[in-house]
Amino acid sequence: MTENRFCASCGSPLGQGDVFCTKCGTRASEPPAQVAYAPQPAAAPAPSGERILAVIGGLTLVGGFMGLKQKSYTLVITERRLVFAELTKEKVTAAVNAARDQAKAEGKGFFGQWGAQIGSTMTYSQAYWQMSPDAALAETPGNWAVDRSQFQGAKFRTGMSDENTNTPDVLTIKASTGKWKFNVNGSLGAVKKAFKDAGLA
Repeated sequence: MTENRFCASCGSPLGQGDVFCTKCGTRASEPPAQVAYAPQPAAAPAPSGERILAVIGGLTLVGGFMGLKQKSYTLVITERRLVFAELTKEKVTAAVNAARDQAKAEGKGFFGQWGAQIGSTMTYSQAYWQMSPDAALAETPGNWAVDRSQFQGAKFRTGMSDENTNTPDVLTIKASTGKWKFNVNGSLGAVKKAFKDAGLA
């Protein structure tokens, strides 16, 4: 199972096996296991109007020649639509900086700040529970939505990992408006559960 990594200092994407950031030179670290899906927190207020049923982070849309174009997304499933929210480099950088500044304000040292920066990219998707679906859709130009009436199905393929092969788990979403394949950076079982909980599987 592959996992998107970002520099804790500047937010640039890290390649598989990178020990240092190729942009700023900061030493890369192995982030904690990423949770692809978590049920709505009990304390989260229900968004007005359109109800959010599931939030799935850690999805990587692969495209282009030999899959070289990759973009990270959070999928927000509501009772009306599926909202695909892109995790841009700017959003990563802002989340990292905010986490570092908050840790610093709390009196945490270098390692505390560093840990907070790494954790910020792992938990960013949870912010969508507090956001209206319209706000999530308008957040960046790369975001889009599919109405549930256009949804035609989802397929879940388990990847392979052995000494010769390393392929990720894949979520394929088909709609009347298009078809998208996402690498899953987390538990495929949890993603299946999210779709089932949202009435889409």
